[in-house]
Amino acid sequence: MTDAEYHANIQRFRRRHWLHFAVQGLLMGSAALLGRGRVAGPRAINPQLATWPMLLALAAVLPLLGVVLYAVARSIRPNLRRPYEENMRLYQSRLIVRNSLLALLGLLPLASFLVTRQPVDLITYAAVLLLLGWRTAPSARAYQQWLLS
Repeated sequence: MTDAEYHANIQRFRRRHWLHFAVQGLLMGSAALLGRGRVAGPRAINPQLATWPMLLALAAVLPLLGVVLYAVARSIRPNLRRPYEENMRLYQSRLIVRNSLLALLGLLPLASFLVTRQPVDLITYAAVLLLLGWRTAPSARAYQQWLLS
């Protein structure tokens, strides 16, 4: 692999990284906006009674999903004996799984939006995703550290 191919692959990883966060953010935000009608608002007669099944389901599924994604991300390991194309594919797979796990952190502002219906919660959700995307953006150094781990 030449140096130009290597840097082209890293740039491709960066583009897919940002695309993944954008698509996942839009899907989760759209699901929250569509599910907004099923959750009782602050003006409901008994909002706790109407909302608890959805929040209980979310609280039960999130840790389980997080553990599964974490286990999958940790199981994706490099091997210097493999061809570089295979290690690059594994790194891309690891990025997708890790980004999916990190995007679960944005569900708290979305759940808050479902209950309070305040637009600041959606803004907070977008800010969380942008911050996570910025802090975890792939780079040549990050790939090399993963490869040597």
